[in-house]
Amino acid sequence: MTFELQKDIKWPAKRAVLLVHGIGNAAPGDYTLLLAEVKKMLGDEAEKTAIYQLWYDQVNDWFAAKTQLGSLINKAKEAISGKVGDPELGPTVAESIGDVLWPVLSVDARSAAREAYLAQVKQMVQDGVASGVPARRQKLSIICHSLGCFHTYEALHHMAKFPSHSLQPATHEVVWDNVIFMASPVQMIRTVADLMGPLVPNKRWLYAVQGDKLSIPSETTVTGTVVPSVRNWVSITGDLDPVGGHVFKKLIPWAYMKVDGQVSIVDDQHALNISTKAELVQRLKASARERERPDIGPSSPHCWDDYVKRNVVKLHDWCSA
Repeated sequence: MTFELQKDIKWPAKRAVLLVHGIGNAAPGDYTLLLAEVKKMLGDEAEKTAIYQLWYDQVNDWFAAKTQLGSLINKAKEAISGKVGDPELGPTVAESIGDVLWPVLSVDARSAAREAYLAQVKQMVQDGVASGVPARRQKLSIICHSLGCFHTYEALHHMAKFPSHSLQPATHEVVWDNVIFMASPVQMIRTVADLMGPLVPNKRWLYAVQGDKLSIPSETTVTGTVVPSVRNWVSITGDLDPVGGHVFKKLIPWAYMKVDGQVSIVDDQHALNISTKAELVQRLKASARERERPDIGPSSPHCWDDYVKRNVVKLHDWCSA
């Protein structure tokens, strides 16, 4: 399927928000409820905000690509299950997380998603300039979820590294006011990639495994000044969401994204009425689909819409500042 760029959007003011989907919101139309929640969260500021939606799954075929990587995915699941160390939860948690991991094991999927992401961000900034808002005055935010957090992390580091994209924070004055990660699997991907070693292809261009730890991307000027790409880096996850680094209300450090300078929020998900491990396993299994993307609805600990609802006040304050 051909990637469709959102373009020529007239900015009503100086703010823009990019929504980047996870494993359950992957095609045009899937953002309907989420978009409504975001506009509700913004309140009166919604009319002053240009909202973009990135559909990166249009650049690859979900089932075909996933099937071709069967043996690698199984090895990744084995690594996760072993790290969880719980015979009741391990296999199901590994199965649900496998849908997040598989694109990492494909160079083509990673590259295609990154290029789609970069193209959309370039267009977003250009639309702002065309609307009379130069890059240095643009108030830019990203709200990403699940697998979209990984692609966001990769794209932001790529933008900061390569001047050819004209998206660096110092040279091109493209700085994000907010990047809000919801149920981020980035640390988990880093851990599993390390466990799998050379089985993960082309690690040189996998930013999640670079350096001693995860980091906020930046550009170093000729005078040695370090200019971060993001002013407000936020991690929001739930205490029942394994993709975000929690297994039945227990934080698992090897899977929880922790970046120096980030704002960290862990939602209490008691409203889901999951009180036993067996109930959590049942909910995770209910989202699985044999030959297509998982169905991440409101009964799932991983639901994107619910993350927005639970954090509406903070999100409004950040995205309308």
